[in-house]
Amino acid sequence: MEKEKLVAFTFDDGPVEYSEESTAMKILRTLEKYGQRSTFFYIGEQMNEGNKKELEFAQKLGCEAANHTYTHCFLTKCTKEQVEEEFAKTTKLLEEYTGKTPTLGRIPYMEWNDMVLKAAGFPLIGCSVDSRDYAQIPTEEIIKRIMDAEANGELENAVVLLHEHYPTTARAVEYLIPALIEKGYRFVTVSELAEHNGITLKKGITYDKMQ
Repeated sequence: MEKEKLVAFTFDDGPVEYSEESTAMKILRTLEKYGQRSTFFYIGEQMNEGNKKELEFAQKLGCEAANHTYTHCFLTKCTKEQVEEEFAKTTKLLEEYTGKTPTLGRIPYMEWNDMVLKAAGFPLIGCSVDSRDYAQIPTEEIIKRIMDAEANGELENAVVLLHEHYPTTARAVEYLIPALIEKGYRFVTVSELAEHNGITLKKGITYDKMQ
């Protein structure tokens, strides 16, 4: 096996549901099977007692719960107060559901301005490798985009954008995790990746690659 390399897979737009047939649980079961961790960016209005166990299971695996706003709206069309509320309401729910205060945020649609950056109150995580799973591309294309990034030397220390509610993504993850482990990768949370590379994440700043 080659020298260990780190990568952060991040999954947006959950939670989905706690059932073995859900896309989120298939992703989490793959992480569990191989002893790996990821960061999940959750939408506040989607959290409920029915999917609370999904978040709890992710926490049990050592995954990171992060803030993806309450309604997944275009924050650049909001007032400062509305942006603050979008993140504050989700933080409160994450504290209730996980027992931890989230330390990272992600802006919906990766669309921001100076006001949004300041009002969010978080270090904000972008991505350096975009799977484009949201474009409804097939599983094979998701895999190809990420394996191409690996071949081009772009995957080590990368933050990879994925989503937990697509069946195509769940199938891609089932292939990608063991394939990349064979190439010397370990999957970590965004916070772990930043710490490993000596990066102190600061509020109001966006981060793509932790290097």
